[in-house]
Amino acid sequence: MWGGIKSLSMSHGRITGYALLALIFGILAACSGAIPNIAVSRRLAVRYVGALDAATPIPTVIRDRGIHVPDPDGNVPLLEQLEAELARSDPDGRFGGITYDLTTGNGLPSDWIVQSPDRWGRKSSDLPFYPLDCRDCEPDVRLPLCTSDGDCPNGGTCGTIWPAPGMPGKAMRKVCMGHSDRLIVRVHDLIASARERVDLTLLQPPPDTRFLGAIRDALDSLARSHRPITARFLVGQYPPGGVDAAAFLTAVTEGIKDIAGSRLSISVAAMRSCIVFEDCDSYSWNHAKIITVDGREALVGGHNLWSPDYLIDNPVHDLSMEVEGPAAASAAHFADSLWDYVCARLDRAPAVAVASLPAGAQKAIASCLPVRPLPRSPQVRDGVQVLGVGRLAAGITTEFANQSELARDLMLGAARHDIRIVQQDLGFTLGRADTLFPDSNIDRLVDFLFRRQGDIYIVLSDVGATGDSGSSYSNGVSLAQLAQHLRDSVQQRIYSRDPLARYEIRTGPDPVNALLCNRVHIAPFRFGPDAEWPGPHPIANHAKFWMVDDRTFYIGSDNMYPVNLQEYGYILDDRQAAQQLLDAYWNPLWEWSKRAAVSGPEASKCIFRDIPNR
Repeated sequence: MWGGIKSLSMSHGRITGYALLALIFGILAACSGAIPNIAVSRRLAVRYVGALDAATPIPTVIRDRGIHVPDPDGNVPLLEQLEAELARSDPDGRFGGITYDLTTGNGLPSDWIVQSPDRWGRKSSDLPFYPLDCRDCEPDVRLPLCTSDGDCPNGGTCGTIWPAPGMPGKAMRKVCMGHSDRLIVRVHDLIASARERVDLTLLQPPPDTRFLGAIRDALDSLARSHRPITARFLVGQYPPGGVDAAAFLTAVTEGIKDIAGSRLSISVAAMRSCIVFEDCDSYSWNHAKIITVDGREALVGGHNLWSPDYLIDNPVHDLSMEVEGPAAASAAHFADSLWDYVCARLDRAPAVAVASLPAGAQKAIASCLPVRPLPRSPQVRDGVQVLGVGRLAAGITTEFANQSELARDLMLGAARHDIRIVQQDLGFTLGRADTLFPDSNIDRLVDFLFRRQGDIYIVLSDVGATGDSGSSYSNGVSLAQLAQHLRDSVQQRIYSRDPLARYEIRTGPDPVNALLCNRVHIAPFRFGPDAEWPGPHPIANHAKFWMVDDRTFYIGSDNMYPVNLQEYGYILDDRQAAQQLLDAYWNPLWEWSKRAAVSGPEASKCIFRDIPNR
């Protein structure tokens, strides 16, 4: 999901956020606004001339900067090659260490793969959860107390969490946990481990109920430590509603400002950097999901901290990762760049707003607080390289600073054996009569089909999928529409090489369909034997994952479908880590999703054969 599209109450009835934003972007499409993503248009890339800027299409960046696809078989490590090519897109080095930053000596904890719900093979009616309105539960996390699994109804497990807030040194509590409630423990424990500084970058709406309770309890612990610590929350906001920064600050600091001796400073920012009706010709806000502590540990990926969507019935599936070492500082530097933008534009409310509670203060102020430099990040002996990649999108800079998108394009081009993609969507339709696809990425997939012998796997969220909050996890682009676009792209490539092929394809033995049906595996997301949640409700996937050659992979917030937001994620080139990810995530995902495949040898009927030639 690209913007946390919610249901909104209107004076003349109720309309969904999806419909409202469709109306907004329909207006935008009719205006002179830029296309929402620089990987979109082949036609624009061919025509584009002049100095590179924030909206320059990826093929033009590659052409004009002399950028090359990395060689996986080269003598130079792959990520070092990739970083060097990304640097070519930034000749002044302005965004080095922000939107691209290669670090060494990083560690992956034993539970570094963060996926939810991690219940592969279960029936859709067999995922335990506990309602958020529980009256007899622990008030901060709204989960029932327990002493053993036998105390937990509906198949939950009895797990340990932190002591009750305001009671440091007391015994840990045991509560019943549903399918994904351990996420709140991970969030709490990471924030509570801070010694100097913690940064969270989020998407509207701010965390609520269980996630909010976990964050508030972690801040309570930091305040009682009496250490000088700065905690910052930056929330991407989109029109027409937005985020009340002061109200969120009040929510996370409830009870904290009264703690004697607290040296904890807390700031909240709500920001968007661009919308056509304001001061630029696109639309953009923060979409990155980062929790980074002291520049030494970070949780990065696709997870929003939304309790209704992740922790109860019909949960969205998602993927993040945790890293220890200098890569955590890379994420903090990206967060710093967003804060630099916010603090320089506080007079532009409501697009940008800040509310801060300085240490020891009782009253919030509407300004930024000073932040201490990051401490030196510890390195792990024999650790892994991690390439942090981000995009600044529109409004923050007029220069090209979308290196995460460029990195994805280059790595798809570097694939030799196989490509695996798990996304919400590859197409974007909101407010448009046509469907936009990331054509530079599609072209890389077509290149792979013609130049290599391996396979392409694509797993996407179900059309119409929504979360319990009303958030949409579907752009309304069917697998048939994706198949049509892929087929058209392959045909166009053949026609451009040999005009006579148009006639031969239409009258010959169907080589295009044979190619696509054998080597392109497309499926809707499945986690078990059921095709939908009870209700029924379509199954939602929110992961932003790709992997090439079972060695190089990305986990982060950057969707492949065209949308122009601030994003962040990690790329690793490590066969051991990749194998762990295959075993824990991809293999069970594909084991169940392939049963609903619409192409590839697994499919009972290949969707490409139903598409007429054009």
